[in-house]
Amino acid sequence: MKVAIVTGANGFIGKAVCKALLHEGITVYAVVRNAGSMSDIQHPLLHNIEAELTDYTILPTLISEEIDVFYHFAWEGTSGSILGDYSQQIKNIQYTCDALIAAHHIGCKKFILAGTINELELIQFFHAENNSPRLACNYGISKLSCDLMCKTIASNIGIQYNTAIIGSCFGPGDKSKRIHNVFIVHMLKGTRPKLVEATDLHDWIYVDDVADMFCAIGNKSINMKNYYIGHNKLRTLRDILIDVRSILNPSLDIVFGEIRTSFHIDYSLINIHSVYEDTCYTCNSDFKTNILKTAEWLLSNDFVGI
Repeated sequence: MKVAIVTGANGFIGKAVCKALLHEGITVYAVVRNAGSMSDIQHPLLHNIEAELTDYTILPTLISEEIDVFYHFAWEGTSGSILGDYSQQIKNIQYTCDALIAAHHIGCKKFILAGTINELELIQFFHAENNSPRLACNYGISKLSCDLMCKTIASNIGIQYNTAIIGSCFGPGDKSKRIHNVFIVHMLKGTRPKLVEATDLHDWIYVDDVADMFCAIGNKSINMKNYYIGHNKLRTLRDILIDVRSILNPSLDIVFGEIRTSFHIDYSLINIHSVYEDTCYTCNSDFKTNILKTAEWLLSNDFVGI
């Protein structure tokens, strides 16, 4: 891989992928709404392209260089109440299909869609009766639908395609109120959060490791295969949270089971070893170091009041 396009390049994961690609000497076309949002990255191989999601059909007129990989991260509504907004989530499917067609017209060799672990929650519903999906499942439904639609389009227009199912990603730059940030902030403040039973398998994967795995499958992947972007060994959420507590505030008591949830991920539905098997990637980062870096970033960016 010598040249790549990254949509949503100013986002939490998109920006990390841009940095990883640039570090490898790969030319990056960063597609963002506002080029100023990329001002923190100054690199001669970075080219910013301003475009709204609705403008992706004209990307072939804006990029003339031969492209190896098209990474698609742009997605309107990945956290908060908009997760359940079916109208917006359906629009995202259209934008993604437009991006795939644009990639084909540009002459890209491979298209990689950023998926979500929430897709696995939805697959379980295909075989269950009397289920009551959460409203936020509309996000996972749209990602899953998008994956199936893009596979169909890609196979008919002749472009290599992969979906990368991202695990529970954390790290500096994440401005959301997801469990990682909320729990870390509670530990920093010395307050006890209300928690689920947390006995299910889970996976906290550091953003830089996620970026490296995206680079790995950009360089080498099997066409039409879904890749899990996370660790190849899983732990229970309880064990992960206890580790984070031990790192940041070991004297604080935490109680599990005060909140009930129907959210469940069956990791047997995806091969968690795929990136490691197909690309020979190894994840060597240290969990404690990553938690401390994230905590430092949250403190320095005034997230303690989250």
